[in-house]
Amino acid sequence: MKGKIIFILFFYFSFNAKSQNSKTTFGIQYKPIIPTAYFNAADLSKSSASYNFNLSPKYSNSFGMVIRRQINKTFSVESGLNYTQRNFKLAITNSTINLADFTAFGMRSYELPLQLLTYVRASENWYLNIAFGISHNVLASDIFSYGEEKNNFYFQNTYRKNGGYSALLANVGMEYRTESKGYYYFGASLHRPWKAIGRIYPEYDDKTNIFNEDKEFYFDMLGNFVTIDFRYFFTE
Repeated sequence: MKGKIIFILFFYFSFNAKSQNSKTTFGIQYKPIIPTAYFNAADLSKSSASYNFNLSPKYSNSFGMVIRRQINKTFSVESGLNYTQRNFKLAITNSTINLADFTAFGMRSYELPLQLLTYVRASENWYLNIAFGISHNVLASDIFSYGEEKNNFYFQNTYRKNGGYSALLANVGMEYRTESKGYYYFGASLHRPWKAIGRIYPEYDDKTNIFNEDKEFYFDMLGNFVTIDFRYFFTE
């Protein structure tokens, strides 16, 4: 609740800032999600008894719209709406029972970001940008999926955090601006929630061997990711 209040206040005061030089531009963006060991955004491995699990992020992406409101010659605020699809592969092995399987699933979410952006003019048409802010995110649904190899003996349940979650945003990039053809932007962003956004419970049951029936073993879905950002802003 505290994060939501801060987000609403930030949104209100930013978009009510007045300036004689203010203007609004609209853009679209596409952001591939990059697995990285930094910020806990890469593979995770855990074991229990003879069962070994590896959770690995697969190719994922985010896309949406951006609205930029200029406050003055130095600062702007950005908001918009993004759709994010994060894909995962959860593998299981157990040499004792000759088990090797995996299940693939995706987590869909909708993001309402708000960032304060500052930029420095590097040349006539090139600008260096730095932005930071927060976002409110809504996860679309819980997820259930079966394994691919073992007649549905292996499966997983992912339970999302109800009510959505807030995340810290940080961004750095550069853009090429023209008066007639719009702005072309390239950069990188960090999306970092304060808490886990869900839990993943893997299970196995072939009627002889049963694992995690009591759901004591799980992976925290951290929600951290890094993106490469491509944006295009239309002329005003």
